[in-house]
Amino acid sequence: MFEIALYGGAFNPPHAGHAQVMIEASRHAKRVLVAPSFRHPYGKQMIDYEVRLNWLESVVDNIQPLCHAEVRASRVEQVVARGVEGPIYSYTLLAHLADSLALDGKRIALVVGEDVADLLPTFYRGQALLERFSILCVEERIHVRSTLVRERLALGQPLPVHWMAPGMNPLNYDLYAAHGT
Repeated sequence: MFEIALYGGAFNPPHAGHAQVMIEASRHAKRVLVAPSFRHPYGKQMIDYEVRLNWLESVVDNIQPLCHAEVRASRVEQVVARGVEGPIYSYTLLAHLADSLALDGKRIALVVGEDVADLLPTFYRGQALLERFSILCVEERIHVRSTLVRERLALGQPLPVHWMAPGMNPLNYDLYAAHGT
């Protein structure tokens, strides 16, 4: 059991697959922090940070009864960004948590999906990340991506209900149809 599981991502927008990962991560940690990107490593264009954070808070409120541990939306990336120029990397977030909470890095797990697990060695300080911290790879059970959600909305196509994250109002998703972000 990990002390903390950190689940970071753009969450642009959050979807049912994200919610499923949060629930699964709660089975393996005492606390799950869900951290939306503040400054994405690849310069990804995203809806405003506060909007995405508020959406995640709503999703977490809706799934918390299904979770085995505390899950919460976290501003950790925004906090770290105050002292860091440029993009915020997973290693930087994990190191901040370990140092500020005086935790051994192996007690903190980075939550990733199967699609990201193989890419970890290519991450910023990837080898150090793998040596210092734990990895919690969660099996994808709901096959949807934020990119696919945005593409469908930009084309004016409705989203399948099972793609929508609990707590997300369909009008939230309409922001993407209107802005094409």
